Amino acid sequence: MESGKILLTNTELSLVKKSNISLTEVGASVDDFKEGFVIPLTHIRKSYTSLVQGIYVVKIETRDGHLFSITTANSRSLGKEGSINLNEMINSTTILANNRKNLSPSAKVSRTEKDPNVCSNCGREFDPRWKFCENCGKEL
Repeated sequence: MESGKILLTNTELSLVKKSNISLTEVGASVDDFKEGFVIPLTHIRKSYTSLVQGIYVVKIETRDGHLFSITTANSRSLGKEGSINLNEMINSTTILANNRKNLSPSAKVSRTEKDPNVCSNCGREFDPRWKFCENCGKEL
């Protein structure tokens, strides 16, 4: 890998070429991407660090079967600390993106499903210590 930029936002991971760069391992080259390669965070299956031929890399597996290897190694270090930090950032951002996707409010959620301290019969708020609704008398 010659050189490139890694851009991590709250929705996607972008791998941008600065020069002639191979973004994947042998056999699955994406050198034809001129502008860069964008991976939506919801498409990342897993990310982990690995030691490949004495250099630490972050491997990213996507849900559509692609495997990307990113290294932070340079002439002074093998990239262990950088790979661990990058992996933690990718994993935490991916988890946040997936949680945000799963927790998006649906249009047909009633007020009683959102707030457990609302009577399911009349819709009035009640104190959690109450056994009966003050308004309609239904047992809570």
